[in-house]
Amino acid sequence: MPLSELPVSVMVVLFLTVFVLIGISPALKRTAERIRKLLHPAAQAKKPVAPLLKDVYAEIFSEQSTSRQLNDFETIVLRRLSQAGDKALSRKQVNAPLLLGKAILHKTLRSLHRRGLIHVKMSTLLGQRFTLTEAGRRYAIEQGYIIKIHERTKAMNTKGHWGRG
Repeated sequence: MPLSELPVSVMVVLFLTVFVLIGISPALKRTAERIRKLLHPAAQAKKPVAPLLKDVYAEIFSEQSTSRQLNDFETIVLRRLSQAGDKALSRKQVNAPLLLGKAILHKTLRSLHRRGLIHVKMSTLLGQRFTLTEAGRRYAIEQGYIIKIHERTKAMNTKGHWGRG
């Protein structure tokens, strides 16, 4: 029997049934996934470290907000921005040599911004760009991430007195 020969009331009921099933399918998938995880503890055993890493990262970033010292991630990102000089870098450019995860990079940049060490520039075409603030530049110079040449040394070098006795 072709579908066109079915009574209109049956076709409406079929349409509504399919419509409701499509609408609740994401909820059914989530429920099935939860049941599968409960039934198979081996699925949790495959990634035993992931929840611990989230806790460790949470500790690192919550600790640092009270202390004045930068954590390792902040130090690495600050060095990377120091290497760029005055050039503003995107997230991708910051992360290219570092290979930090997206979540860690996001938390690190947010923490450095909160501390006032980096400035976030918003652009409609280029997205977010990151540069050091004056406080960040001073900190980088103090830590030796940026080498500052003294004016006297520069003057001696340009006059040709360098290395002559």
